[in-house]
Amino acid sequence: MKKGQLIYPALSVLAGTTLALHFHWGAFFLAVFLVILFIRQHSTIILALSLAFLPSSFFLASYQIENNVSKLLPGQTEYSIVFTERPEIDGDRLLGQAEVKGGEPVILRYTIPDEQQKAMLMERVYTGLNCSVSGELKEPGRRRNMNSFDYNEYLNGQRIHWILQVNSLNVDQCSYKRKSLPAKLGRWREKGISSIEHKFPEAAAGISAALVFGERDLIGEETLKAYQRLGVIHLLAISGLHVGMLFAAFYYILLRLGIPKEYVQLILLVVLPIYVLLTGGAPPVIRASGILCAVILSGFFRLKLSALDAVSIVFLIYLLINPYSINNIGFQLSFLVSFSLVLSTNRILAAVQQKWKQVFLVTAVCQICSIPVLLWHFYEFSVIGFVVNSFYVPYFTIVLLPLCLLTFLIMMVFEQGAELFFPLLKGAVIISDSVSLHLNSLPFITFTSGKPPLLLAFLYILAVGYCFVRGEKAKWPSGFLPMILLLFLHKISIWVNPYGEVMMVDVGQGDCLIIDLPFNEGVYMVDTGGVMEFEKEAWRKRSEKYSISEDVLLPLLKSKGIQKIDKLILTHSDFDHTGAASDLIERVEVGEILITPGSQASDVIMELSEKAAQFNIMVEESEAGEKWSTNSADFIFLYPFDDHYEGNDDSLVLFGKMGGKKWLFTGDLEENGERELMKKWNVETDVLKVGHHGSKTSTSDAFLDKLKPDSALVSAGKDNRYGHPDPEVLNRLKSRGITIYNSADSGAVHYKYLGSKGTFKPVIP
Repeated sequence: MKKGQLIYPALSVLAGTTLALHFHWGAFFLAVFLVILFIRQHSTIILALSLAFLPSSFFLASYQIENNVSKLLPGQTEYSIVFTERPEIDGDRLLGQAEVKGGEPVILRYTIPDEQQKAMLMERVYTGLNCSVSGELKEPGRRRNMNSFDYNEYLNGQRIHWILQVNSLNVDQCSYKRKSLPAKLGRWREKGISSIEHKFPEAAAGISAALVFGERDLIGEETLKAYQRLGVIHLLAISGLHVGMLFAAFYYILLRLGIPKEYVQLILLVVLPIYVLLTGGAPPVIRASGILCAVILSGFFRLKLSALDAVSIVFLIYLLINPYSINNIGFQLSFLVSFSLVLSTNRILAAVQQKWKQVFLVTAVCQICSIPVLLWHFYEFSVIGFVVNSFYVPYFTIVLLPLCLLTFLIMMVFEQGAELFFPLLKGAVIISDSVSLHLNSLPFITFTSGKPPLLLAFLYILAVGYCFVRGEKAKWPSGFLPMILLLFLHKISIWVNPYGEVMMVDVGQGDCLIIDLPFNEGVYMVDTGGVMEFEKEAWRKRSEKYSISEDVLLPLLKSKGIQKIDKLILTHSDFDHTGAASDLIERVEVGEILITPGSQASDVIMELSEKAAQFNIMVEESEAGEKWSTNSADFIFLYPFDDHYEGNDDSLVLFGKMGGKKWLFTGDLEENGERELMKKWNVETDVLKVGHHGSKTSTSDAFLDKLKPDSALVSAGKDNRYGHPDPEVLNRLKSRGITIYNSADSGAVHYKYLGSKGTFKPVIP
């Protein structure tokens, strides 16, 4: 058997697994696998293994999917749980993972009642703690906006089916009964992270915990986003390079101590799995440690595996054990980069002798191969990532990683001795963070194009392959051409896209609608939603705050390739309609902001106006009669008629014609405003955005009889405390045969149209 041929069984496992999980990608990988299998000559063993692994991996993955079901009954209220990780305690919330009796994992949520219990929980709760709790099982939330994170699907991939909402937890009655090795290692890891958090300089604690234990929760949100936008977020984790360097040094030290080579290798086989547990079992660590184990074992059995064979074996075993890992972004990027580097070593990297050129080539290979994955999941990639990585990788590898490890090890032995290194470590981290934040403030550092359609994603993968093929012949300029062409076409696709879309975004208990006209004629957002924050005691306040702008609107806009909002229309000043606007205009270009007359006196609009002035965005009052048109749509404000602002009944009301339908967006308009509007305008509509989230003070019988809508959009939060939409309003709509789309039930609703024909599609069917 020739070296490097184990990649073909690995490809067959990839094809079989993806066929079981995702039909389209599975068909693509199967086609690639079969083409390669027939055009290349293989030994009988490789051919037999490849053909055997294809159905085997498919049926094994299908079996695991079929048996990925819960055995828990939702009616149960008393549970015996064991923490499988140290929970996150943020403000008055405890969140973590545990196992209930029988071994089924659940996500644990608990609202801490008082500051005293919080202190006890922070001090005593670690991996392996056994507690009796009372609570109820709840289903994890599903994706509620298009292209957003699906928590239900994510947990299902980890074989978790329930969130246990704990009502009562007495930590005094908990005990450490299970003393397994993984539990002990987990506790040691958590205590190590806690030591870094409390004893290291605050500026250096986050990166130190990330590089020593693979824990990024201590890094500030702004800093983390800066590294992510620069394309160097992978450095804030324990990568394969880190594992390789650490164990190369460990291997050298043991040999210098006079330990025979065979015993050193046996020691490594024991230490590597322990290291995986200590660092949280992230895919890059498992991959790198698995490759090292495969190489060591092959030496024992005199098999002499190539690097490609070692990566293929680990990939193959990883997928057979856990087929759901194919959905893990870390798994995808880790193995994609590994395969790309190994395959390019002999012909691309080996052709260059100068070390500095090799560093640039390695960075280029990593950046190019990751483009399809980054565009598919994040809809953008760093334009300057190639240059930044070329400097950051050596800096982290030669300076920060050794400094963090050395300082931590010294602290474990002699705490006062570590303090001598703290100033140096702090300075090194500050340099890295400061440069990252500065670079992040520069314009045009990312390429954002929206989520690629499935066919385009396939073409991106083929373009990466073509680039490497040309690179083998040192013809990089021609190799880049297909990729550059695809990126260009992807970028300008919004200008030639004939489809338009109206989106009622699920922002919880609030309003936000986005109108995206065909051929990029205009993008208009009607309200932004917003989460009202109530005053809390200091100990209850959470560091991780939910943001409509960051967590909902920006990902949605990026996924659609929208980088500019031409008109931001704020119907009135209520926070659930305007609260996210201030954050949004910092991240997205906005042409102008239109508000209802008189609302500028309110605190939220006044603050927004000040922020808008910093970005040279005009804030203008609009009223009934103002209108504008594009090639495919017409818009006019129907209300209000005066500049005396009184709240809901002075909401800006927008009427539009697009996609073959007439639309009316009413904000929080109530019955009095509806009567005034009907006196002035004789208008009928096809689609009504129901006023005030379906409150019974809006959407009167007379209003519905006048408008005669076919469809109604209700923007209300799931399980909201106001009871919106009111049953009385729903009955009014149903009695007239009006089709109701309620975001509380169906999540976001999209109306996608071509010309005068379109279709409504809720995110949750």
